[in-house]
Amino acid sequence: MAPKLPKDLKPVHIEKAVDYVERETAQLVDIYLEQANVFSGIVGIYGIKALHAVSPYKKHKHSDVAQQRFPDLSLGGKLNPPPSQALESKGSTRPWAIQSHYDHPGWYIVWRYLVDPTCSIKKDQPVVIWRVDVAFFDKSDWKYETSRAGAGQGGRTHTFGIQSPAEKLKDCAAYVLDSVELKGGKPVLKDKLRRDLLSQ
Repeated sequence: MAPKLPKDLKPVHIEKAVDYVERETAQLVDIYLEQANVFSGIVGIYGIKALHAVSPYKKHKHSDVAQQRFPDLSLGGKLNPPPSQALESKGSTRPWAIQSHYDHPGWYIVWRYLVDPTCSIKKDQPVVIWRVDVAFFDKSDWKYETSRAGAGQGGRTHTFGIQSPAEKLKDCAAYVLDSVELKGGKPVLKDKLRRDLLSQ
């Protein structure tokens, strides 16, 4: 069953965006090796750039809103879109979790990626988007996540996470790379393809 998508966003837009994100981030793998969380942010940013170029969803015209607040994109570039036309972009190596600094209602697109320096999953491609989730979340879907940093140990900005994310996302995959499967909660090359690769 095809997942529900935001108004006027088509699977072909997402497929073209995947190609762009993989191609552009391939040159930045050293950042992933230094700081994976920063690289996830970069994947999300390239997702924004790609959708702005190939879809009717455009970057917010006010850079302060686009960079720090919500949403990253809106249908036709509306300044104050309704939640049904607001789209936030996230990059993640985790198969289900979604985190945000806000608990805004709206559409969220999550580029699930892995870094494969051997390029065994996709030829000449060290960054692989293996799944793209697109889901609408209401304010009630978010839960506040407290910082685990103790007194005198620093801290972080507050974040929100989606409650029961695997359940909420089970029918939300708008793009799936057939050669990858989840094993022990990690995306890996499917067994048969791995065996074929080793026998070559």
